[in-house]
Amino acid sequence: MEQFKKILDALFVWVLKLAMLMLMAMVVIVFFNVVLRYGFSSGIHWAEEISLVIVIWFTFISMALGVKENLHINVSILPRKLPAKFFLSLDVLKDLLEVLIGVIMIIYGWRLTLNGAKSFLPATQIPNSINYLVLPIAGIFIILYAAIYLTEDLRKFKGGAHV
Repeated sequence: MEQFKKILDALFVWVLKLAMLMLMAMVVIVFFNVVLRYGFSSGIHWAEEISLVIVIWFTFISMALGVKENLHINVSILPRKLPAKFFLSLDVLKDLLEVLIGVIMIIYGWRLTLNGAKSFLPATQIPNSINYLVLPIAGIFIILYAAIYLTEDLRKFKGGAHV
């Protein structure tokens, strides 16, 4: 399991680097578009379209990062005096829900990607599927990281570990 996690982490580092490059590209594109629009009364006709694509990709890659780093919002409203197994069972439930969300993202994201291939973005003529392709990609990472946490939480639950 540890070897699998190392390989997955190494692959995800490349995805994060891609997201960082896309974010930097978006900043540069928007900056030049603003300068051209207000300084020279012209602009880059495809800037908003490409920026939107980048924001969509960055959002879903960040969602997968949130699962990987366990950064999503948790609400602890129950007192910690309850048994540790209760909290472990909530963690298992959370992991299962993350897997379910990943599966939904893969299935419906792929359908959207195939459907989006039939239309094109107006300014760049890139297939509209580019907006949806990130859904199954992020869904795969979400499922894999949630499965790793699920395995760890089930081991804790069976082993009677304390939270």
